[in-house]
Amino acid sequence: MCIRDSGYIGSLIFYKTKIPDVIWLLLFGLIVGPLLSLVNTSMYISISPLLAAAAIAIILFDAGLNMDFYQTIKNFSRSMIFSVLGVTFSMVSVGLLAWTVFGFDLITGLLIGVILGGTSFPIVDAIVKSVKVRESVGSILRIESIITDPLVIVIAIALMNVIVPPSGGSEFSAVQSLLSAFSVGAFVGIFAGFAWLYMLRILKGKPFDYMLTLGIIFILYVFVESNGGSGAIASLVFGLVLGNGNTFAKILKIKKRLEFDVSMKNFQAEVTFLMRSFFFVLLGIVVVIKPEYIVYGLITSLALIIIRLVVVFIGTKNMSLDRVEKNLMRITIPKGLAAAVMAQYPLTYGIPGAEMISSIVFVVLLTTVIYATVSSKMISIIESKNPKIETKKSGGKNKDKEVVSFVKVKK
Repeated sequence: MCIRDSGYIGSLIFYKTKIPDVIWLLLFGLIVGPLLSLVNTSMYISISPLLAAAAIAIILFDAGLNMDFYQTIKNFSRSMIFSVLGVTFSMVSVGLLAWTVFGFDLITGLLIGVILGGTSFPIVDAIVKSVKVRESVGSILRIESIITDPLVIVIAIALMNVIVPPSGGSEFSAVQSLLSAFSVGAFVGIFAGFAWLYMLRILKGKPFDYMLTLGIIFILYVFVESNGGSGAIASLVFGLVLGNGNTFAKILKIKKRLEFDVSMKNFQAEVTFLMRSFFFVLLGIVVVIKPEYIVYGLITSLALIIIRLVVVFIGTKNMSLDRVEKNLMRITIPKGLAAAVMAQYPLTYGIPGAEMISSIVFVVLLTTVIYATVSSKMISIIESKNPKIETKKSGGKNKDKEVVSFVKVKK
């Protein structure tokens, strides 16, 4: 059975049971790798660096492609607060935990915290759809999960360059280049996005237009990385421009329609699905099963659950939320593809304790996805059994009286 088939079966199980395919993919990798030794682990490790770079470009391009520009702008500030707080608190808290308890040095501990600082868009999206909340709340959580991907990827790579400085580089230059990497990547991504939208108008109806787009993504990623920018940010912004071509055309008062074809979006979803399947299975294949690693992963998961409570407490200040919405925000901590991909990088960089890092990430991925899925189902069940209370102001002579109506939540 190949990785693609396992991913397809996992997605079918998800549609039937609503249990995320991430769980099945990780377990499949665990079975064919460490448990039954059916695959050559070293072969997968040797090809992972090249595929990891490709995965990062595709992940973030897909994230940008599916972002609604106006919704992003509307909820950007609140989502950014959640994203920055989540990544920062995870980096510091897990970093200190890994340093003081797990025996890592401080910088490597911070790296583990960053890798586990994001959330998974597909799982968050599925959870939001399963619980009836306002669109604005769902949008904040979705945009947060999209924003955390580039934050996790760029900061993690910067930290790895601090731990193992590139030839001719230094720890200071690696840290100093972080902001310039963001700005260069964003600028190139915007310029390339508009240029390619015009090119797609010329290529419309021609064969292999998506394959050309995919080639441009890889060229863009390599070009930006080679010139001191962030290929991850360039891919994200490139996707954002292509996915919102008509919106940008209206803003810039361009009369021509600039849009990314729906069939190309569908093909992009297929490619992203393949990448997701590969890296989740790969993480299961390379994991090392040791009792202490499992314990470290469970402790880290518990820390992340507590951290999320703090993040939501701070991030929801001055927000009007009901009990269900606040509880939903508290449990949306599932880790996803960005964590799975970045867990492979320490092996590539030759960072001490790399196998322990990937093993901890494996356990955290499993536990946070299960926790978020089960918790969301419990919220749905409890809410379906209890009516919401809506309070409305009555008009006329009784303006000061409140009318309370009970509305059953749709199942």
